Amino acid sequence: MQSRAFFLAAAIGFSTFVAALAFQYLGGLHPCQLCISQRWALGVGIAGAVLAGLTNGTTRILFGVLAVIGFLAEIGLAFYHSGVERHWWQGPQSCSGGGSLPTAFDPATISESASGRAPAACNEIPWDLFGLSMANYNVVIAAVMAMLCVTALRSKPAV
Repeated sequence: MQSRAFFLAAAIGFSTFVAALAFQYLGGLHPCQLCISQRWALGVGIAGAVLAGLTNGTTRILFGVLAVIGFLAEIGLAFYHSGVERHWWQGPQSCSGGGSLPTAFDPATISESASGRAPAACNEIPWDLFGLSMANYNVVIAAVMAMLCVTALRSKPAV
């Protein structure tokens, strides 16, 4: 049960990441600074879930906790991004004006230097389905992944 739950969380995360890349490269929807930050958190969650699924004992617990932390960070960033899109609060100044993110990790700079173009604005919703943006869906999807990992951590290992 534990390994399956971790692998399911990783598979959902990987599918989410592939979907984001498809929207970017096939759909022409370039990511904003907050989108890129969410991808980093998602990557940590996926890596932790895969490694937790492959290991046992204390190592599994450590990687499982790492997965949960990554997915919780994804939830927090996606929720923050949702608020910026809905104009509930200001976003980072380099993304949509107003607030700021720590300068030590500036995804906008990374994105701009890698692609040769500035990232999209964080306070605009470039795509939605049933009135919900990608950031809104990411909150829910990341919550499912985090719950799968927590459930796996709480279950007794198969003997």
